[in-house]
Amino acid sequence: MKKVITALFTAMLVVVLAFALSGCSKANKIKKAYEDAGYTVSTATVKENEKAKSALVLLGLTDDQIKEAENWEVIIASKLSLADSGTAIVLKFPSAGELKDFLTVENEDGSKDTAMYDKAKADEKINGDCLLLVGLLDAKNIFKNA
Repeated sequence: MKKVITALFTAMLVVVLAFALSGCSKANKIKKAYEDAGYTVSTATVKENEKAKSALVLLGLTDDQIKEAENWEVIIASKLSLADSGTAIVLKFPSAGELKDFLTVENEDGSKDTAMYDKAKADEKINGDCLLLVGLLDAKNIFKNA
């Protein structure tokens, strides 16, 4: 009986951990939200997408930061219609912690400056592990509500 209870408990623990560890990324919810709103959604890496690379340069990121981001996923959503249109470029980080680290600058004295992260958070350009690089028209609202 003890072996049966142990096996059952272990199986339940595996299932709980599987659910807890999966779905941590907001990327799938963001993609689905854009698709549900009628946007055309595609994905690429920063290395493959010049628009994403340009957006990172405009954000003031260093060459080293851009090089670090080259293999990360970029979500491009666009919609063109007379009644409703918009464009979004979203950078998906491996984790929310890496997003914060990416937008944190280390000062010469060793202190950390989170001003860029704080501004992105205040501007509602962060959703979980995703950073909205470009959000035109209604695309920004869809991102923050996903």
